[in-house]
Amino acid sequence: MRTHKNSLKMSKLFLTALLVVFAGLTFAGNEADTYKVNVTSSTVKWTGYHLAKSYEHYGYITIQSATIEMEGNDLVGGEFVIDMNSLSNTDIADEKDNAKLVKDLKSKRFFNAKEFPTASLKIRAVEKKSDNAYGVTADITIRGITKEIQFDATRTKTGNEVEFTAAIEVDRIAHDVMAMWSIENAILSNKFDLEIKVVASR
Repeated sequence: MRTHKNSLKMSKLFLTALLVVFAGLTFAGNEADTYKVNVTSSTVKWTGYHLAKSYEHYGYITIQSATIEMEGNDLVGGEFVIDMNSLSNTDIADEKDNAKLVKDLKSKRFFNAKEFPTASLKIRAVEKKSDNAYGVTADITIRGITKEIQFDATRTKTGNEVEFTAAIEVDRIAHDVMAMWSIENAILSNKFDLEIKVVASR
């Protein structure tokens, strides 16, 4: 009888050990890999609109540093820091007019790049929608104000180097960007767009 009880006890211990091993293997298999974003190959294009999108201005801002988290070929997380002092305009040909707009956008009225030299985006959750499409929930911080946003991202390349694209619509009023009342403010759209291409490697 004692031998039988000992055998049962040993069997339970063996099964428990197997479960622990399999659980460990499963956890290890789901561990995310960190990819470093190539800030030279990656781009962030901004576009701002007048009311009803009657016309627009656009340009680029530089990613200062960033990483993304991958499980296999799937996006699961990421953090981005944007250099607001790198903001440029590419649609105005006249140098003086171009410089005037860029200076204005960096001023306290808009992004206040002197006091808030960086903006950031941190991915909080990712929903896989198809083989290469993802729904992303993230926190975006501009002028020190953090808001939750949602957007779609598409994977366009896999392997040791991955590439994603995304289009993000940002509410400037929520981040106190040119939020005071004025005639100029009244003719600006409350939203601006960010078109992002991210290239990252292990």
